[in-house]
Amino acid sequence: MADSDHSTTLSSVTLGESGEGAVKGFARSDEADPPLALLRDWLRAQHVSQVLCRLQQRLETRALGAAYPAAMDAKVGYSIAYQAEVEAATAALKIQDRLPRTHAHSLLGVVAKLEIIVGADRDIDDPTDFPWPHIESVLRDLKEIAGGVPLERPDRSIVQADCRRYQAMAADLISLAKQAADGPFGQQPAARVDTE
Repeated sequence: MADSDHSTTLSSVTLGESGEGAVKGFARSDEADPPLALLRDWLRAQHVSQVLCRLQQRLETRALGAAYPAAMDAKVGYSIAYQAEVEAATAALKIQDRLPRTHAHSLLGVVAKLEIIVGADRDIDDPTDFPWPHIESVLRDLKEIAGGVPLERPDRSIVQADCRRYQAMAADLISLAKQAADGPFGQQPAARVDTE
């Protein structure tokens, strides 16, 4: 009787815990509850997508206002920024697609899943229609019972590294498209391999 009951590791997150203790609990419990890691990765991809969107918008404004020779360079920069934003948004969508197959092992795991659902809902045309206010209500109730999952922005260096990675992917795609446009008629560019 004394063997299995004492080998279970208890969660370090307690009801109502906040501040540094909750952050440490989140960091340790995301290995035990996969939706917590999924939420962390989704928030990171969403943030990177927003950063790249702002960059793309600035470059679009510059491209529209540039003289012809500079406009060509600006359009290439804009195309890369636009494609990088698409790549980051696609990464966030892929994480959302994994959500139904990811099982929660605690109430905080359920809270994390609902955070992703409600966060993704912000992109819907009318988030005031059923069932969105109802889902948000369930999320609020669960947070009152189980506590909230700390929602932190990723470190700036991580965001910058992700932005560079998506920009490199985008530059490769733009280069392939340019090669296809410049190549002889009928010649197909090499296919891109999706590594995710």
